[in-house]
Amino acid sequence: MCWVAGLCLLAGCAGENLAKENFERTTVKAEPNGREGPVPSGPIDDPAFEPATLRKVDACALLGDELAATLLPNGQPTAADWGRCARTYVDVGGKPIRVMVELGESGTLASADDATGNVGGLPLVQHSSGDSSCISVAVTRRQPNAGVSVMATHDQGGGDPCDSSYVALEGVVEALRSNPAMMEEPEGSLMTVDLCESFSSEHVSKALELDEEPRINPSGLHFCQLSFDDVIAYAHARVGYPVTPGDEAEEIELVDGLKVARQAGGNDIAECDVSWVHLPISEQEAELMTLSYYDYGESADTDTACSRVTDLAKGLLKTLP
Repeated sequence: MCWVAGLCLLAGCAGENLAKENFERTTVKAEPNGREGPVPSGPIDDPAFEPATLRKVDACALLGDELAATLLPNGQPTAADWGRCARTYVDVGGKPIRVMVELGESGTLASADDATGNVGGLPLVQHSSGDSSCISVAVTRRQPNAGVSVMATHDQGGGDPCDSSYVALEGVVEALRSNPAMMEEPEGSLMTVDLCESFSSEHVSKALELDEEPRINPSGLHFCQLSFDDVIAYAHARVGYPVTPGDEAEEIELVDGLKVARQAGGNDIAECDVSWVHLPISEQEAELMTLSYYDYGESADTDTACSRVTDLAKGLLKTLP
């Protein structure tokens, strides 16, 4: 399965998920079209949607030929990353509908406060972008926000993309509760690692010489934020092109035998990133780890940020397989 090819198709190989980063959202109000209904208010405790479970699920296996009666398959699913996959379907009139599933939705897109109905007994949130695209989210956790999303895009018009994303999400939610196919996990993989647990380890606290517990906030299945004082740091595990030092990144040896790319930010914020290949897959694909460090303090400087993110990387490395 070619992860990199899928990522290029979905995001132009220019970022983690440009399709959603550039999504101008309008919250959709419930309408009498099958999406309306009571918004669930009780606790969400379905084990099918636990992060540890979702990290293992093969997202492409969820986009089957019988996902929804109104969606006819056209082509094969294309993986973009762990927990993210896309496939093209056609409607009954033959017009294409691009469907993308994301198992680790987070942030404002997955806020139960914006729910207008339910899908499979979970709070439903819908956000549209014009007349051609809509994201439907099944909220799987309230604090912090988390969910499973489906984005439907009608490139040639026709139909309601919010209807399409909703019926596809219904199929995905049902599949996740019905013994979904799991990905094979290579030895030493980052696929099932909880990066917030890594950030919570004493190795990280010692590396940063912290006197108090840092604030830790999950965001998606393979992304976590750590903050303290005027500092925010992010850890992100993903599949992509093997990282190599470029014109603006220097190569340093993090520990014996592990060379990483370190790049200072180019703006007024004291910023520095460290990235490395954790596990090679092929010449064009690898499991990657990236740490980003931002210091918003008045006396902060980039050199210190680069030194600190290097120390953070050394601490985090001790928690990884």
